[in-house]
This record gives sequence, structure tokens and C-alpha cells, in this order.
Amino acid sequence: MTRVDPRIEPLLARMAKDPALPAGAEDSIRQTIAESPYLSNLLGDAIEKGRIGAIAVSHGQNNGGHFQDGKDGNAGTLNISEAAFKDFAGSERIDYLTEVMGHEAMHGVLAQHRADALAEFGKSMGNRMQEAYDNREHQVDLTGPTRVYLDSTRADEALSEISGMRALHDRIKHLNPEMPDSVVERELLDRSSNRCVVRQPNGAPQFADGLTYDALTKQPFSRNDALTESVEHCFYDRSGTLGPHGDSDYRNYYGVNPISHIAQNYAHLAHDRQPPEIRIDLKSLGLDPRQLERNGLDLGSVKTFNIVDLGKDGYGMVQLKDSGARGVSSPNLAAPNEPSRTLTPAEAGHPDHAMHQQIRSKVEQLDAANGRTFDATSERMTASLLTLAKDNGLTRVDHVLLSEKTKDSPTAQTLFVVQGDPKDPAMLRAHMPTADAAARPVQESFTQLESVNQRLAHERTQEMAMEQQRSQGQQQRGPVPSL
Repeated sequence: MTRVDPRIEPLLARMAKDPALPAGAEDSIRQTIAESPYLSNLLGDAIEKGRIGAIAVSHGQNNGGHFQDGKDGNAGTLNISEAAFKDFAGSERIDYLTEVMGHEAMHGVLAQHRADALAEFGKSMGNRMQEAYDNREHQVDLTGPTRVYLDSTRADEALSEISGMRALHDRIKHLNPEMPDSVVERELLDRSSNRCVVRQPNGAPQFADGLTYDALTKQPFSRNDALTESVEHCFYDRSGTLGPHGDSDYRNYYGVNPISHIAQNYAHLAHDRQPPEIRIDLKSLGLDPRQLERNGLDLGSVKTFNIVDLGKDGYGMVQLKDSGARGVSSPNLAAPNEPSRTLTPAEAGHPDHAMHQQIRSKVEQLDAANGRTFDATSERMTASLLTLAKDNGLTRVDHVLLSEKTKDSPTAQTLFVVQGDPKDPAMLRAHMPTADAAARPVQESFTQLESVNQRLAHERTQEMAMEQQRSQGQQQRGPVPSL
């Protein structure tokens, strides 16, 4: 048995216990890691830093592999499709595995960036929708936040694909240390399964436009550089074989996530009155309504969701249909939540996520103004203030303020959440002791919030019933005679 980096050994030992593991899979994976020092170091470092916690073989996926982010900040899983062991053999299998594992290991390295990008999307989308709702705007344009999120996934995929090719290049160099670069380049072109290697009319392989051997294999690479942008074009932007039906490109596969979150947030706002119409220029974003549905739109409590596309050559009014959560996990996103686990307000998709993010940003500002950094205490304060705001009828939080010093109490004795201008007599506010907000466990606040939301829902139901009774009473009395 080929030994690998000690940091990787425990993951392979756990993988080997899988009764469905294809014959020869462990040996092939060990050989793959051992013969590419770049891959071994990348994988070992990601494991050591808590970004990759498992290696597994997946079944029924329409891809060579995928990285599944861990939940609640835990390490994720590097998955390799069983097709690698069914469709390839010998050195060709090892070449294929090297690129797949180099790609997916980089997704592990980028896990925190993905989480941050999704959180930022949830914050910007939620804030914009809440602002438009509060101002009774007719329409809210969410094209911008959606584009920013999709572009972040585009860069992630390009960086990962460069990593996969570097892993294969390193394998060739490691096994042939004296081979001249010109020969290594030919070997790389012949043996790579990278979509940025294209065939000329005579069948000879070459790198896609904008790519060179030196840039792909030797130069540093990062977001927004010329190399990464070229790989975005030849890899991410091309047609693909992703999704439950194996017919989706990357943009529509990743697009399911933001569109689903927007629909769920819209449904939450609609509890009280009609929210603003949602504009997303789907076509300009490269999103196809029917492909999104095929990939599995989860619209939450509603069956359909309307979007207006007013971009150039746009689709106009589009009605999207709920098609359930994905049958296959999206690349690099945490798997759908188990039925027993609900989202917390800290996660995009929860009805109170937008307000949670509003409060969080205000607490961050307070921390900065007082020379502190956002920490676990700040998280507890955020959760406490969210429950306080909802319990006191606030629909948004514009300010989080500390009490000033008085003759009876010191500075910062009390925390206030404020909706509106603090100087406006019509503003709404609520308060609680700062010490209590900082000490209450986050989960305790979230549990109390569930009770508050249940009470608010019951009150809304009663109000609707009373309004219906009043309406029926007026109809029974008939019109009032004019004088």
C-alpha cells in the first residue's frame, strides 16, 4: 500500500470503510496523491487547517467530483465520482484523478470565501428587499447582488480548474524530472481532460485562447488576473453536464441558490402585504428559467414565483415553478438541510436573515467605534437584539445604540434597537440591559425568536379573521344611504 502524507492518512482510512467503495479506488487515490507533490501539499494543508475533513467516492453525480462544504463551519468533503473508476484504468485513471482532486482540493481551500460570498449576497439582497418594502416601492432590482454572487462562483471554479491542471503538470514533472518543458507541455495537452484544452481541426490539442503553458503551470494566479479570467471563459462559461439531468452549465446550476433565497425572502415579506415586484435580468446573467427549474428550485412555501426581466432582449415577465430541492448537491455548497434541522437567522434563506444582518452590521460598527473586533460576544448580542426587535414590533433595525452616562448609571448600561430616525417622535425602539444581551447564548435567543414568530403569526391570523368578519358584516348591512 502506497503511503501518503500523514495528515491525509486518517481520511483515507475512513474512506476505506465505505462498503460501496469501488474495487481499486483506495489504491488509485493513494497513487494519485503520492505522484503529485503539489496535490499532496495542497490537500495536506487544507486538512490541517480544518477545511477538508473527509474524502469519499460519490455515486450518481453528473461530474468528475464535487466538494461539499461542511455545515456550521465544519470541514467539508472532497468527493470523487465513481465514474473515475468505472470509465478509466491504468495511468489514464491516475491522470484523471489528479486533475479532479486538484480541482476539488482547491474548492476546500476556498470554502470560507464561498461562505462569505453567500452571506454577503444574503445581506445585500435582504437589505435591498426590506428597504424597497418599507418604502412601498413598486419594484426592486436584484440583478446586481445576484451578479456579484454568480461572478464569485465563476472565479472559484476557474481557480480550482487551474489547480487541477497544475496538479497533473506536477505529476508529469515528478515522474519525469529530466523531461524538457516542450515535451512536458505536449504530454500535458495530450493527457489533460481540462475543458480549456481544445482540439484543432487536425485533432491536435492546444490551450484555449488567452492561455499559455507558462501561465497555466508556473505563474502565480489569483482572482481577477488575466489567467483566471481566461479560464472562466473556457471552463465556467461553456455548456456543461451538471444537475440532476446532466444538462446544466455552471451558471444555471449555481443560479438555483440565489433565486431560491430571493423567492423565500419574498414569501416572508408577503405575510403582511404585497412586496415590491422582483426584477432580475436573467438573460443578461446567463440564467435560463427552464434550466433553473430542471436543476431544482426550492421556492419555500409557494409553488410559483414571478420575476420580471427588463434587460436587453430579456424574457419579460417570467413565472418560475417550484421543482423541489436539488436531487444532486450543487458543487461546493452544503447539502440540503436534513428535515430535522431548520435554518437559523444567521443563514441566508431564513425569514429573519435580513434583519439579523442589519443588526450584525450595526453591532460591528459599535465594536469598531469602541476599539473592539466582532467576536462571540458580538454574536450573542446580535441574536439577543434580533429577538428583542421582533418581539417589540420592529420590521427593520436602522440603529443599534448604547445608553449614555447618567448620574444613576454608567455608559453603555443599556442597548437600544431603533427603527427610523432616533430624533423622530414616530420612531420605534426597544431596549434591554447590555450585560443580558452579551450573556444570553445564541441558541437560547433563536429558540425564543421561534416563539415570538409563532405569536406574531397567530396575531396576524386573528387580525385577518376579524377583518373578514367586519367585511362580511358590512356586506350584510348593505350600502349606507346617501344623504
